[in-house]
Amino acid sequence: MRKTIVAAIVGAVCCAAYADVSVEDVLARREGADINVRVTVNNPARTTQKGPVKITLSVRQTEADKWQVIKTWTDISKLAGGNRVSRDFFQANHPVLRQLAEQGAFEIRAVAEAPGAPKVGEKVVSWKDTMKGK
Repeated sequence: MRKTIVAAIVGAVCCAAYADVSVEDVLARREGADINVRVTVNNPARTTQKGPVKITLSVRQTEADKWQVIKTWTDISKLAGGNRVSRDFFQANHPVLRQLAEQGAFEIRAVAEAPGAPKVGEKVVSWKDTMKGK
């Protein structure tokens, strides 16, 4: 019985010590013909997540299409517990995003990964979910 209790406590302490990364928000803003996609990633854990934290931004026209990676960030060396970081991607940087925007609705997926993190953070949103501005 005592071994079971000790094992449970050790397991709880180890799990609580994990850092993590999570995609908090994906937002597309439009001004005229220009589109900016902002991805916000956070660390909901109490401990610092060591990096590099990798954020991958992908798009597709419909659920039937394959995801196309349009940007990958690997410049986040660490993310302290309870903190967040955002990265912006501008439409002018990639012709696929402009083409999808001209065709109408599309989906955006952001995936956040980090070494040793117990899970991968992911968020998928549609053009209508994310569109702000004119």
